Amino acid sequence: MRRLAVASVGLALPVTALSGCNGAEGAGPGGKGGKGKGGKGRGGYGEGGGGGAEALAVELATTEPATIERHHRASGTLEALRRAEIRPVRAGIIEDLDVEVGDTVEEGQVLARLDGRELSLQARRDKIAAGNVAREVERLEQLERSGAIAAEEIDARRYELETAKAAAKLSRTQASTMTVRAPFSGVVVRRDVDVGNLASTGTSICEIADLSALELTVHLPEREAARVKKDAEVEVELVDGSTFTAKVVRRAPIVDALTGTVEFLVRAEDFPELAVPGSFVRARILLERLEAEHSVPRAAVFELEGQRYVYAMREGKARRVAVEVGLEGTERAQILSGLDGSERLLVDAEGITEGMAVKGVGEDPPAQDGPLGEGEGEGGKKGGRRKSGFGGKRRRR
Repeated sequence: MRRLAVASVGLALPVTALSGCNGAEGAGPGGKGGKGKGGKGRGGYGEGGGGGAEALAVELATTEPATIERHHRASGTLEALRRAEIRPVRAGIIEDLDVEVGDTVEEGQVLARLDGRELSLQARRDKIAAGNVAREVERLEQLERSGAIAAEEIDARRYELETAKAAAKLSRTQASTMTVRAPFSGVVVRRDVDVGNLASTGTSICEIADLSALELTVHLPEREAARVKKDAEVEVELVDGSTFTAKVVRRAPIVDALTGTVEFLVRAEDFPELAVPGSFVRARILLERLEAEHSVPRAAVFELEGQRYVYAMREGKARRVAVEVGLEGTERAQILSGLDGSERLLVDAEGITEGMAVKGVGEDPPAQDGPLGEGEGEGGKKGGRRKSGFGGKRRRR
């Protein structure tokens, strides 16, 4: 009998354990004990969950009238209105150099002087010779009145006088070339020699740039070039973000067959100090301007399988709306059809999908009941009232 009793106790232990586990069916997470709202059940491990995904806060807008502008963007390097490398006409030793980099010079101002003593002496000699011939002709003319000299002799002397005057003028001009002058008003942007250097006809003495205006060369595709007229305004942006206005002054009469573009010359006469020749700039050239009755931010429009759409918020969800788009500007797009003006549209469609839960920035999402969790109520018929994870009555031994 004693041995039999021990065996009975050993069999009872598994039954007790099994009873403890099955006292409330599904008493663990997500069990079937109760059907109360999530978060209030005591039969499960934790407070049950409920509700859908959190709504994404987005910026909303409606269609509105706007001035839509379309621009062509280009980049390039600013250039001076004109510039010149100053070189001497004749070789010589530089005796005087009157300018430095950054100096402003006027047209005709002396920039440098070269050693021209030989040419100066020659010019003086020819001047004296021409004077002597002139006096001889004057004496012969007095004799001609008295008939003491033949007309042929006086004519020969007059020819000699003209030749002497031409030679004197040539020598004087050659001597003046040893003085280098500015061909136009501008600023010295480079100096290449010093006093004492030998300057030949191929030596650059300095470089002058006319900074009264700046120019920019841009190339537009042939299709866009047809929309740009002379005197069209161009917005030029420097590297620091500052901008100034220029105008189209010239259009190339041909299309580059290799690139399919047309060259335009843009000129600005009023510009900030930072704008100098060689500066890298970006340009915006106005192509079209339109007063649109209905427009949306350009980022709100997207394309899917060849159709243009925007997202409208309806009952807390992002819903696609097919639209017909007209002129697309830099910031806004014209809407021809598909919207009546009452829709609340998502300003940026990037990252949005159909049916995504959304709300306006600073707004509360619409109220929604969460799904009911199974086994998260107060025990149920099969569940116990214990707060532990395994509900139900413990079976007595």
